[in-house]
Amino acid sequence: MSVDVQWISGEATVQQAAQVMRDRSMGFLVVFDPKLNRLSGVVTDRDLALRVCAENKPSDKTSVADVATPEVLTCAAQDDLAVAEASMVAIKVARIVVLDGDGRPAGVISLTDILSRDSKGRAVDTARGVLSREAEGPHQPIDQIKLTPSTAKDEAAAMSHESVSRGSWTGSMKEFPG
Repeated sequence: MSVDVQWISGEATVQQAAQVMRDRSMGFLVVFDPKLNRLSGVVTDRDLALRVCAENKPSDKTSVADVATPEVLTCAAQDDLAVAEASMVAIKVARIVVLDGDGRPAGVISLTDILSRDSKGRAVDTARGVLSREAEGPHQPIDQIKLTPSTAKDEAAAMSHESVSRGSWTGSMKEFPG
């Protein structure tokens, strides 16, 4: 478990959240309400990409609370690791927030934590369970996915040109630690 829990207030902007993630080389923050002294969600780099960038929301005016995932998988600090692993597999998420006796975040257990510290060989089973959504049958090829624009203007623009790559992209990708 990582005990250095990184948190951000729901009142912060997503731009501030992205800067914290960049500066601390992480893709996950606990959303904590210091006024109420309670966990109110989590925000990931994926949330920022899908709920801010893809929706063209202004990052300096959109609050973390508006894009955070409010349903957080948690376990108690005294729970056995097997309980946490079973919950992660059941919900198919790669992180679980560990709460102390007062319901405050005390740590985060990630799939990476489990895999890197596995001594009994069961981490692979947990990883398979968490990642099984990727293996749940065939996925529609990306070039066959039809996007539904949100406005008639967007639809007209999408139909007027073929600017979306259909598997012919030959650029490079940079992998960032996370």
